[in-house]
Amino acid sequence: MQNGDALIMPLRFGITALEFQEVAQQVVADGIPDFSRLDVTEIIRDTVSVDYSVLELSMDVKHIIPGSFTPDTVSRLVHLKDELGHSYTVHLPFWSIELATFNEHVRMGSVDSIIDTIELTKSLEPEAYVLHATGDLASDFSSLNYDANLVRLISTLLAGFAAASVEDIISRTEINPRELAIENVEFPFDIMRDVINDLDTSICFDTAHLLSRMSGTESVMDFYNSHKDRITEIHLQDATYKEYEGAVAREDHIALGHGIMGDAVLREFLEELVKDKFDGPIIFELTKDEARESLDLIRKVVPEAL
Repeated sequence: MQNGDALIMPLRFGITALEFQEVAQQVVADGIPDFSRLDVTEIIRDTVSVDYSVLELSMDVKHIIPGSFTPDTVSRLVHLKDELGHSYTVHLPFWSIELATFNEHVRMGSVDSIIDTIELTKSLEPEAYVLHATGDLASDFSSLNYDANLVRLISTLLAGFAAASVEDIISRTEINPRELAIENVEFPFDIMRDVINDLDTSICFDTAHLLSRMSGTESVMDFYNSHKDRITEIHLQDATYKEYEGAVAREDHIALGHGIMGDAVLREFLEELVKDKFDGPIIFELTKDEARESLDLIRKVVPEAL
């Protein structure tokens, strides 16, 4: 596509290859789990299509389903990559992981789990390792109904533990810090940005986490413009956010067009990515049907992005 004299390249869309619901449906037969039914390589093969040039591997599956992700599995995925021409990103484990905890035993166990996954998947040459630098504990503490200054102090202390964990991960795996893409999760991202700057990592921008006010209250465009110097991957999905007499109801990771983003914001955001020649992965953390519906909306609203 031509824009003046410049060649505008389309954006690169991908999908979570081991989406939890779809994996569970494959494993469970007649209400009974049968882990032998899961073949990660065949799931990846079935997911690759002309629409998805990048597949994100959700590595929590390694722990949920014993034997699902072994060195042999990785070797087969390398061969599949050579055969089909796609690329990978790796979403590092985050369930039961807490890199920001003050409990040193839990923190070091979490660090070891992340390192184990990085070492296992290095031969895949992933475009990024997506990392939740904080987990449920940090989320709970940063959401306390205490004095705002006290909550910020606690969050800053927890971010310090997260920084120590990330530094240890980088040191022990000897990966380039920019290969780690720290995701905006339910934790004040302005505090986490200091950690990202200090350790020279990248950012994974999850639009749903922002829209549902997990990581801040700014707009999608404001977040992107503030952090695009570090954003190397995007998780693109819709979300909802409502307040009822002090209580918050939110839903994230839903198909585009079913939340509060709106067509105008979607168009502005993707047009800006095209203008900036963003070449990182844009991943749908959705089911195949939801991802297809999201792509159809993009085709309608921002056809130049495809």
